[in-house]
Amino acid sequence: MTSLAERYQALHRWVEAAGGRLHPAVEIYHDEVTKASFRVKETDELGPDEEVVVLPISCTISFLNAIAGHASIPTALPHAIPAPQDDYFPTEFLSNVPPHVIGRFFLMQEYLRQENSSWWPYIRTLPQPEHMTGMLPVVWPTADVDFLRGTNAYVAVQEIRSTLKKEYKQAMKFLPEKFQYEYTRPLYYWAYCIFTTRSFRPSLIFPDAASLSLPCKIDDFSILLPLFDIGNHSPLAKTAWVTDEDSRTCMLRTGQPYSAGQQVYNNYGAKTNAELLLGYGFVLPEGEDFHNDYVHIKTKANPAAGDLNASHIVALRPFSHPSSVTGRSRLLDPDRTLCLPCFSHFQDSLVAALYESIARQNDDDTSDVSLTDIMQGRVPPRLLEEIIDSLGTKLSIDLEEIELNDPPYEAANKNQELALLYRRQCKKVLDHALASLSNAGP
Repeated sequence: MTSLAERYQALHRWVEAAGGRLHPAVEIYHDEVTKASFRVKETDELGPDEEVVVLPISCTISFLNAIAGHASIPTALPHAIPAPQDDYFPTEFLSNVPPHVIGRFFLMQEYLRQENSSWWPYIRTLPQPEHMTGMLPVVWPTADVDFLRGTNAYVAVQEIRSTLKKEYKQAMKFLPEKFQYEYTRPLYYWAYCIFTTRSFRPSLIFPDAASLSLPCKIDDFSILLPLFDIGNHSPLAKTAWVTDEDSRTCMLRTGQPYSAGQQVYNNYGAKTNAELLLGYGFVLPEGEDFHNDYVHIKTKANPAAGDLNASHIVALRPFSHPSSVTGRSRLLDPDRTLCLPCFSHFQDSLVAALYESIARQNDDDTSDVSLTDIMQGRVPPRLLEEIIDSLGTKLSIDLEEIELNDPPYEAANKNQELALLYRRQCKKVLDHALASLSNAGP
């Protein structure tokens, strides 16, 4: 049996054989804490604006491979996108199943082909199906998911599980019975985990998406980038994803220098710990210079008023605090963080949505009131009081829900330890935000 290091070496050689490369100063490093990562070799350094990875699109895996060259699904895909090596999935399947689901089934197909798959050098470096229970909360054992009870992440896990079950059941209706034995639901969940934790938006890889003549929108599915996806996430890393249309390659380019032995990061974007937990299976620790702890609050739609469902965040620290990097990126007006102290932990869109809703119920005219007026309390006192009361009630209910569902026993594995860390931080966010509301002046 080959070692993990040997598998990564084979992956590197496979990408090079296709015309890609890894920067000569960078190596694939593996340990039990960070798992696989990019590191600068002990004898080298990496300057800014260097290409860490150059990957030909012929190595990518997605929905595009399942339809490339299909006679009944005409597209203008570049020849660099490989078509299936064997038969296509049935046309009825390709025509009736959502693109993101088809992409997962294509990955399942290539996994089942094992050594016969062109992508096997990549697939065998991935977490295998038998080890997926430690990947994402959606595939955790029930006893581990129970450690999330009371948090918004627990609700999200149930919703995702329900969606995956429906997707799989619907897709299997369009496949022959013989597929039932190998294309199992657990394998579909594995493919979901791989795409969720490692994929990229196709619009970032195919800037000329309109010319592809796809039967769907370019971001109706996601795309796997072998080798490219080894880079771990840092929200502070300066990186760029660049596509060279002439050479049909995509590049991970760093925007900062790295010294010998340092980990070279990718940046997945401004994601809260709730989103990282559900989508990647980890959270970022709280520090003095950066925190990533936010509780998500949903507001319901009011179709009669033209409102839409929306999600807002409540921050551990005020949005104006230098460490609230992720939070500030979501403000309607990121350059204006001056507000009443009682609103300092709340996304401005949430406060504005509450103002609009309460004012509408009271038949108040809101046409001349700006976002700045609302956040700085330049609204009728009774409206301000109702907004504060509404926020306090919601947060108190959420905090009580978490506390009522605290696990009755200590964590017994890494999944449960992660869940406990997450729920502790959720409590801390709610405590701090409630404290700011309790200090609201008249």
